[in-house]
Amino acid sequence: GLTLASAPLKLGAKTYLSGSIDGNIISYIDQSEFNYNQLRFNVDLYRQLSKRMYGEIGWSNQQLFYARDSKRYRFASGDRFLNENSFHLSLARRDPLSSKLMLDSYYEFRVSLAETPEKRNRVINSLSLALNYYLQKPLQVGLNYQVNLSNFTERDREDFYHRLFSSLNYRLSDTSSVSAQAGVSMGNSTESSINFNGWFFNFNYNWELGRF
Repeated sequence: GLTLASAPLKLGAKTYLSGSIDGNIISYIDQSEFNYNQLRFNVDLYRQLSKRMYGEIGWSNQQLFYARDSKRYRFASGDRFLNENSFHLSLARRDPLSSKLMLDSYYEFRVSLAETPEKRNRVINSLSLALNYYLQKPLQVGLNYQVNLSNFTERDREDFYHRLFSSLNYRLSDTSSVSAQAGVSMGNSTESSINFNGWFFNFNYNWELGRF
């Protein structure tokens, strides 16, 4: 992925405003016709609440575009299939357990309003816990747990799932990093065609284009 981020604008002793633009390419090994490109705009207001805790409110716009043509499903490369505006409130905390071992906790309440497809407006509650160990300065490994509850506001659908996974993050430079995640997801949905159970593996390369 590529990121163009603003330098944080200081609004007070412990309050900052920031913005960014992200671009990502998402590819599937066994379902390549569903590969897609992601474009996301973010604006966040950050507030340091204590030495170990911060809060954030923000807005983001996410747009997803098909990366390949599909005759079977009748879409073309470049077709947009999601345009979503989200507003979130989050709280995060870091508790050092030793000089290299950290316990990170994160809660987010999010309202997502989607223009396409229809009836995808959601209210989302999510909680994450991560045990991160810094092997050396640029390398971090972790054990992570996430739980997510999504309620769709315009139709009778509710999604509930968990994820347990290991992670590895390596900072290549001040502007680039690589990360990998591998684990299992479990959950269910009131919509019978949705299945959250399975294994997953993600690999990401991130490069920050610059700050403005």
